[in-house]
Amino acid sequence: MKLGISSKKISTTVLISMTDVIFLLLLFLLIASNFSSQTGVPFKLPGSQSRNRQTLQVLQIVYVDDANITFKDKPYTLASLAPVLKREFKSPEQVVRLSAPKEASLQSVITVMDAIRGAGFEKIFVATIPVGAEK
Repeated sequence: MKLGISSKKISTTVLISMTDVIFLLLLFLLIASNFSSQTGVPFKLPGSQSRNRQTLQVLQIVYVDDANITFKDKPYTLASLAPVLKREFKSPEQVVRLSAPKEASLQSVITVMDAIRGAGFEKIFVATIPVGAEK
């Protein structure tokens, strides 16, 4: 009996299944990710493209500078505003709308927001105007 000799090369490639590849990618991303959280105060800057209409605006605060803040049509300073806000606080569901000029520094606006949060309010919105609607 004569056996035939084949000259075909047998090539095998060891392939890893797709689920193993996805698992390894997921593992790599979890290891490489940065899990530190940053604290901050969420708000919208003036001139926002996306804006939400807030209908529950109970309290309106207009900030011009630290010595000129208007609340309920009365002028206050930053130091005198905090006790008044604490008296106005009734529930965490109350909404405060903060208006500030475009020229106001970000730190000044955040300082006012800190005073509002210190009085107990959690829902603070910074008033914006649509881009293109500026005069």
